[in-house]
Amino acid sequence: MLSATMAALLLATSAVAGAATAADVPGVSTPAPAPTPTPRPTPAPLPTPKPPVRPSYVPKMKLPPRSGSGARIVYSRHFMHVWLINRANVVWRDFPVTGRADWPRVGRYRVYSKSRHTSNPHYHLTFNFMTRWAYGRHARIGFHTIPKRNGHYIQPVSTLGQPLGLGGCVRMATVNARLIYRWAKIGTRVVVLR
Repeated sequence: MLSATMAALLLATSAVAGAATAADVPGVSTPAPAPTPTPRPTPAPLPTPKPPVRPSYVPKMKLPPRSGSGARIVYSRHFMHVWLINRANVVWRDFPVTGRADWPRVGRYRVYSKSRHTSNPHYHLTFNFMTRWAYGRHARIGFHTIPKRNGHYIQPVSTLGQPLGLGGCVRMATVNARLIYRWAKIGTRVVVLR
């Protein structure tokens, strides 16, 4: 057996001459080469899920021309219909209502008060979700549910869309009266058309 110093010297001499390697020198073992790591493929990123597309609202009745712009409530006495329009000037809800064909006057108004429950002593009526925006001859005018007299509704929901009003208020289904009550703020514009 060669000593470690002698083996190293022989290896160095052989390397200079280019004739031998460590495997050619007796008693010297060749270290195993370190394994080369295999690169792992980078997984492709998962696609970002797209939010579901919400269908845009299709109005039941076309908004009449010359009804203003921006966020507002439009009421047509002729059609007995109400439209709610957002700030982008898009109708996001509309529905039939009942009011008077001749009152209140055509014009522009603003919501000035709201009450969850109220009544009209002149006509002996009670109703909910009152959103007031005008003044009538005997009472304030606003949007509200179909009134009750002695605990009974004065008209069925099926008759909404007809001019059956009394004092000038605009009656509607409870779901729509609640919608206006929650959506409209003090100062929200109300546009009344013929």
